[in-house]
Amino acid sequence: GAVASGIRSVSGPRSVRRHRVLVALPLVAAGVAIVLTVSAAAGDRLSEDLWLGIGGMVAFTTVGAMIEDRRPGQVVGRICLTIGVLLIVSGILQLATVTLDSLPGRLPPLGAALAVVGSAIFGVVVLVSGPLLISRFPDGREPSRSAVLVDVLLALSAAIMLLGALRPGPLEYGWIAPVDNPLGVAGIPVLGADDVFAVAFFTYGLASILAFVGLIRRYIRGSSVVRAQIRWFGAAIGTSIALLVLMFLTTGNGALNDTVWRAWILSPLLAPLAIGVAIMRYRLYEIDRIVSRTISYGVISATLLVIYAGLILILQGPLGAITGGDTVAVAASTLVAAALFQPVRRRTQAAVDHRFNRARYDSERTLDALAARLRDEMDLPIVSSAVVDAVVQSVEPTAASLWLRLGRAR
Repeated sequence: GAVASGIRSVSGPRSVRRHRVLVALPLVAAGVAIVLTVSAAAGDRLSEDLWLGIGGMVAFTTVGAMIEDRRPGQVVGRICLTIGVLLIVSGILQLATVTLDSLPGRLPPLGAALAVVGSAIFGVVVLVSGPLLISRFPDGREPSRSAVLVDVLLALSAAIMLLGALRPGPLEYGWIAPVDNPLGVAGIPVLGADDVFAVAFFTYGLASILAFVGLIRRYIRGSSVVRAQIRWFGAAIGTSIALLVLMFLTTGNGALNDTVWRAWILSPLLAPLAIGVAIMRYRLYEIDRIVSRTISYGVISATLLVIYAGLILILQGPLGAITGGDTVAVAASTLVAAALFQPVRRRTQAAVDHRFNRARYDSERTLDALAARLRDEMDLPIVSSAVVDAVVQSVEPTAASLWLRLGRAR
């Protein structure tokens, strides 16, 4: 009893302090993000990289702190928290550099050194965080050679980025005045800027491929919970990949391409949100409905767009003399597309649910079969057994039983 009470008296305050720190970290991230935004807006330095850093700082810190507080010991949660804290440090160093650069005279060596360190931290986090999270999601690193190779490649990428920070010469970050690198070391065989990018991108790509292969292997071998977690994470990654493909497809359209590029730059922020839902298992199986609706409405939009464009071309071309102009063609095409929306939606949704939302599809089939069976069945034990079987097939509980209230005879 004395030992137990002693343990409680020691662990209690530590637990409280730990909880307070985890609650304070997202607030610190939000404060740094606000100051960074105000400072960048005042200096006309708002950019996609800045938004990515600010969003990642808040998202990863919040999700990591929440997971570490609610489910302590989760590797993915600790990685998210570390990413967020490193982005906070990078943001604080950038603020300090900008403040020193705003003073009269040239930027002092201390400010330039802070800029180099902050930029190197940001580069390493952006380069390493994706494959690292993929290789650890959702339950930590799997014991395989490919997982070890991923770690080696990520360590090599980080080392290349850090060695690039030691390259002597002028610093051209864009958010400070050009100044020589005070941390540059002459005589060290460091790569040039283009070579650093090429080698780092190669190691990053190879590590990402190996990490994806491991994630697919864990999905195939995993339980239903693990598969649902990976589907959440995969949906976030798939969105980023889809935007990347769309960016290449819209190369000829400058305005649309810029919009897609900005969305792609910010799409990595979906990953911490998906991780939070997956690890906390809040509405975990809603991902099937989200994926089904996303695919179905994408197919519906593409189908109706093809029908609309085809009708306009036909009504303005071969039937132009009958329709009498562009206004009639546009109006008729719009009415036809609107009339076809519901039939196309029903057929498309049923086909997509059959493939991507099997839980709903199978549940509806089970309930329909139960209704058809109970329509002509009067035996109470058989009815009870059918209801329990339908519940087990639809919800998949660990145990199921049916309680019937017995009425009093009159």
